[in-house]
Amino acid sequence: MLNRDQQQLLGALGTGMASDALLDRLRQRGTLEGGRSSNRAGCWINYNRKAVQLEDHSEISVVLRAAGSESPTGGDQPWRRMKPTVVVKVTWAEAAAYGASLPPELRDELTTLDRAERDENQAWWKYSNERGGWPHRRRFNSDAEHRLVQDEWGIVYGKHIRALGALWDRQKAAISRALPLTVDDEPVDLLELLDQQPAAQDAVASARAASTPVLQAAALQRTTGGARPPDTADGCLFTMPAADSAPGR
Repeated sequence: MLNRDQQQLLGALGTGMASDALLDRLRQRGTLEGGRSSNRAGCWINYNRKAVQLEDHSEISVVLRAAGSESPTGGDQPWRRMKPTVVVKVTWAEAAAYGASLPPELRDELTTLDRAERDENQAWWKYSNERGGWPHRRRFNSDAEHRLVQDEWGIVYGKHIRALGALWDRQKAAISRALPLTVDDEPVDLLELLDQQPAAQDAVASARAASTPVLQAAALQRTTGGARPPDTADGCLFTMPAADSAPGR
């Protein structure tokens, strides 16, 4: 089971890569290597064919700034011998194991959305290649012919972008259900969740104030007779929405 930080790191990769990681499609990519910026100050997300990790480069940045006018591209600067601190790490095997525990319906949804995105991109590239690429890269006999082709191109490209946008929105929704702890307002643990409940706060205060058996009994009567909190099952992150129809191209 991935903890909160690991789920947030996996979600920060983007819906496409997170989906591939959960469906175990990244361990077969021998050339997978890269990185991207992180919301955490001084940190960088680095990934390779084995894992993804959140690295803290703050100390390296301090040493690099202290070097002043020293060239960052040559010589034997101290920062070159330093290694960043790994804050969070998730191997693709761990992500795949977590993905295997997801409901089959959610895994099927991720697979369907990935396939739909590939089909949409392939259809667009086929349209582009059959017409020789973007209009501004080709020569035309007249400006009128160029404008006609460009207008047609813009209409088709607009449909393509709208279809991709709809697919990405559905992918984000599916990933938010697969990685529920990436939600910012999710409580850190059960104790924090209990602290946020007014009934629990009243019960704790009453229990602390009760110093005699009589007062303890009165406190118990007050807390056990309280109203039941409203049912929020419909708004739960794990609630599966109705299947949407596939967007047209």
